[in-house]
Amino acid sequence: MSLKRGVWHISRECDGIAEAGGLKDVVAGLSEALAKEGVPTAVVLPRYGFIDLQRLDAESTGVHFDLQLPSGSASLPSRKERVEVFRCRHQGAAVYLLDCPRTRSKRAIYTYTGEEEKEDPRKRKGSGHWDAHHINLILQRGALELALALGPPDVFHCHDGHSAFLPAIMRNCSAYREELKDSRALITIHNAGRGYHQEIYDMDFAAQLTRLPSDILSKGILKGAVDPFLVGAVYAPINTVSEGYAQEINSGRLDELTGGLGAALERSGVKLLGITNGIAPQSFDPRYPGQSGLPFTFDPSRNDLSGKRSCRDRFVELLSGVEDSNGGGRISSTPELTGLEIFGSLKKASDRPLYTFVGRLTGQKGVDILAGAVTRCFSKNRDVQFLILGQGEKKIEGRLIEITRRQEAEGKLCLLIGYNSQAAKYIYASGDFFLVPSRYEPCGLTDLFAQMMGNLPIVHGVGGLIKVRPGYTGYSYKSHSVQALVEAIGESISDYREDQDRLKRLQRQAFSEVFEHYTWEKVLREGYLPLYQAGS
Repeated sequence: MSLKRGVWHISRECDGIAEAGGLKDVVAGLSEALAKEGVPTAVVLPRYGFIDLQRLDAESTGVHFDLQLPSGSASLPSRKERVEVFRCRHQGAAVYLLDCPRTRSKRAIYTYTGEEEKEDPRKRKGSGHWDAHHINLILQRGALELALALGPPDVFHCHDGHSAFLPAIMRNCSAYREELKDSRALITIHNAGRGYHQEIYDMDFAAQLTRLPSDILSKGILKGAVDPFLVGAVYAPINTVSEGYAQEINSGRLDELTGGLGAALERSGVKLLGITNGIAPQSFDPRYPGQSGLPFTFDPSRNDLSGKRSCRDRFVELLSGVEDSNGGGRISSTPELTGLEIFGSLKKASDRPLYTFVGRLTGQKGVDILAGAVTRCFSKNRDVQFLILGQGEKKIEGRLIEITRRQEAEGKLCLLIGYNSQAAKYIYASGDFFLVPSRYEPCGLTDLFAQMMGNLPIVHGVGGLIKVRPGYTGYSYKSHSVQALVEAIGESISDYREDQDRLKRLQRQAFSEVFEHYTWEKVLREGYLPLYQAGS
């Protein structure tokens, strides 16, 4: 089936516009790959307050509409919310921004900021927006209203629980059922863990938001809540972002972590498909500094890594040039470090392997295991260094900060709390080994970014991380434990110290593996295009 009317990605994130997690990379990568294939492509996003319309050169489409949404309080009636749509171009795709006072008031995508907490103590930094469900439905119903105004696409690609009600709304609400009857939908689960489903615990509230009758919503009850994935899966195919993660959910092995989603899908006769994500390798290719943004070139495919060492030395210089502040961490206005709070330090040490981490500082990402492994390595006098970038759970952040202050960590551990994309690239380029100790992992993209830069992944072999092949493209361990991670680190140290030829071979193979199997063009052609063209 042709895609003359194109594909619309319905998402809360998109790289370069609204960034939070790995979802942003998938939406941007897939939309760019589709555009290169000649398929009309669009991304539909909420217009958050931090999105600068002028910077994006966005203009009004002239489309605006009212959505009737509940007030959020049983004592108050629902009200109309006026939505205006702006349009810009981004990486070959159209981007439609749904703008209204509710979305425009948000200074971060999912949570309140420190600035908001200072203004209103009830909006605690890091806590989710009280009206997150309203924003989700503005996105979904707004996308359908926009389709009525501009003409519908062939496919609505609904990303995560934020947009998973859309297929049911499109097929059951009279406002859209006939006009959009020739459009199809696809749902992609990027994370099925507890807290990521966007479930609604009140049936009346769910009905007011979605405009769906209770008999439709009741098809998606899970643990007493209306689950968007289960409701949407009745009306659209559903996939997740790696074959390994799909198998784990389908088998029921992850039911404790997913709140029973696998068992519920099985009862509904639904089998998750698995399509492993790709990346845009040109953005992480150290052979071309104009694309990678790195100050020095190097080539892992030829084991030409002198520029890699120069990147590491430059980044250590940047870190060491930040002066201590009174209390807390150090703050730098250097562009590569802007927005980061810096704890601990690294010394220039060409004879020490550097272990790196970039990601959310949470239990799901295994950072509690990572902290234990760092401590164990220092207690065993391992002559190694660690460089960690991310933000997340305050308890885990606090534990890592405490470790940086120990005497044995001096010059060997640097923690950067926050996120800066340029700092992340420096870390991918600087490291010898890249740690991904996730408790579970739907796909994992950071391991691929690291492979592009000669930074060999060491992963907990679950979900999407099984794509790292031990002894070929990196290292893997089975038990989610400090001991297992320390043993994997020990294996890599042995290679670093005693078998540089093996290490160089792994680096070459890991680099080539990305181009052979994990580009968005390949993932699109072999995975998503058949789904887009098959119909629902």
